[in-house]
Amino acid sequence: MEKYPISKEKASYLFNIVVPLFNAEKYIEKCLNSIIKQSYKKFHVQIVDDCSTDSSYDIASSICNKHKNFEIIKNPRRLGALNNIINLLNKKIKEPSRTIDILIDGDDYLYSGDVLNILHEKYSETDCLITYGSHLCSKGVRGKKYPSLIRKFNLFREYFWYASHLRTFRHDLWLSVNKHDLLDKNRKYYSVAWDLAIMFPMLEMAASRQEFVKEVLYVYNDENPISDHKIRRKQQILTAKEIRKKGKYRKKDFI
Repeated sequence: MEKYPISKEKASYLFNIVVPLFNAEKYIEKCLNSIIKQSYKKFHVQIVDDCSTDSSYDIASSICNKHKNFEIIKNPRRLGALNNIINLLNKKIKEPSRTIDILIDGDDYLYSGDVLNILHEKYSETDCLITYGSHLCSKGVRGKKYPSLIRKFNLFREYFWYASHLRTFRHDLWLSVNKHDLLDKNRKYYSVAWDLAIMFPMLEMAASRQEFVKEVLYVYNDENPISDHKIRRKQQILTAKEIRKKGKYRKKDFI
């Protein structure tokens, strides 16, 4: 894979990597090692174990103990992926406009050691606010870019879902999301299809300042037997419909 050199004047973004984790003892070591081997080193990793009943926490904790920029917490009770992500993303960030949030599931991993380099170049060269892209799964490489008309006329909720892995966004964009829009009709954080709930508002606010990354950055483990698409597919479909009916956000200007 082509290397992406980083010039000193551009090396200013901090990557805030959030890893929600539940019963991923078979996968978490590979996930965390894919982050450790990144050639761009300005990153911080927050891991949350959501009451795993296997050895996930022990494996992850032993890795975190060896790296100062890794930290892990274990929930006393199950909260769900979205609730955990919100809790970690709501921690105070010193420079929101210079911090890029990245979401990595504990059973997935980054495709290569150049992922953060590629993202850094993308944010630096395009001044984008959010990215989505190509990923590798059991069916091969997947990923498409939203057509220009969809972006221009803010039709994301009416169109096919393209904002897939690897999902990244500037932290100040995240802070502009109304957290009430992440709640279901029972006023609880979405337990499935939560990626739509967080991405639609940010895509809408970013408008033209969004980028599709054609390079494969992420490996999605769609073979995990406890994945939502395997055990809660019907709930996913119904929840996605509910999220798509929520009010749209308007384009917002960011520095």
